[in-house]
Amino acid sequence: MKTIKLLKDIKFFTPTTELKELTILQHIENNEDTTQKELAEIVNAAPSMINVYINDYEEKGYIIREYISSKIVKYKITSDGIRRKNFLLITYLHELMKLYKLAKENIEKFLGNLEKNGYKNILLYGAGEVAETILSVIRDKETLGINIVGLIDDDLSLQNKILMEYKIISLKEVEKYSHDAIVITSYTYEDSIRKRLEEVGYDSTKVIRFFQG
Repeated sequence: MKTIKLLKDIKFFTPTTELKELTILQHIENNEDTTQKELAEIVNAAPSMINVYINDYEEKGYIIREYISSKIVKYKITSDGIRRKNFLLITYLHELMKLYKLAKENIEKFLGNLEKNGYKNILLYGAGEVAETILSVIRDKETLGINIVGLIDDDLSLQNKILMEYKIISLKEVEKYSHDAIVITSYTYEDSIRKRLEEVGYDSTKVIRFFQG
């Protein structure tokens, strides 16, 4: 599907009416042949509600319906619909930037404490969203004295791949990388990663948990 991520996959907040509107307008702009069933799946709503949304957007002049047959309908976004979509997109982006700023401040504080404690060369264990966000903060904050030397992940499908210019390695390869500590960046698998490090005899004093607080 040529659209933003399915709203049902968003975990952090409940999608607002405005976000659903943005998603529907964006999807219609890119997919005139879409169906109400497909739109319902995208915004995680009942098909009956999609019909309500579509009627509302059509009444406001954001979209028009083109009836190809009695069963086939094409939805087309209007110039007013594009203006509305762009407004919603900027508003949504502004809200995300405020959340990112909050997260960035906390990550910078965490990294600053690492540096104060004498850690410089770091391996991140868990090549997911947390690691990617940390790498983004480090890239944007040139004054931080933290050097990420690589990423560790137990997922075989990720190993040997690159995430933001950093290679993802297996735990067995850790000895090849000169580093001061390993930072566990997985919330879900934090305990299992810590136990795995204990099992291979890794120095526990060099294990730092990002979510420890």
